[in-house]
Amino acid sequence: MMNIGIVLLAAGRGERFGGDKLTALLKGKPMYLWTLEKLEGLNTAAPPVVVTGAAEIISAAEDRGMITVLNRKPELGISRSIRLGIHRLEQQCPEIDGILFMVCDQPWLKKRTLIRLLSEFSGGILAVSSGKKAGNPVIFSDIYIEELSRLTGDMGGRHVLRRHMADVRFLEVDDSRELQDIDTREQLEMSERQEEN
Repeated sequence: MMNIGIVLLAAGRGERFGGDKLTALLKGKPMYLWTLEKLEGLNTAAPPVVVTGAAEIISAAEDRGMITVLNRKPELGISRSIRLGIHRLEQQCPEIDGILFMVCDQPWLKKRTLIRLLSEFSGGILAVSSGKKAGNPVIFSDIYIEELSRLTGDMGGRHVLRRHMADVRFLEVDDSRELQDIDTREQLEMSERQEEN
């Protein structure tokens, strides 16, 4: 297995949701906690780095031995969280082969999918997919870290992925719900009605 670090992007402003969606309850549990619990015990080069602006998420992540980075300016876009996460991870573990980037609003993502990503990554870019739809999480080889660090505004890793499609492999999952993210209260209500697998 290669040395992979994890950066969890959890600093979004939840504009479409109309507030802080990551602390909203899904089946009685804050949405962010669905993700933090799946990160525990993974075999990675360093503890996961969680980039957030929420004190509640910082506390929960640190209680689980994770590294936290405070993003005080989420209005500057996801690129700022990416840069902060990369910088902190490189401080913790300068020699890494790649970084697995995750978002914090995919409650149905399975831990075994994360384990498969980490074990099957062999360089380039590895993204989760279902059918013809590609989504998060994504692992980027260390050769893309500088390019990721130069992103601006709301440009995320997808922009780098699209520029290097020849280097992209996809990890197919059986359940398309794993790729679902929750952006609106309506989507949260729909997820409340879904059964957890």
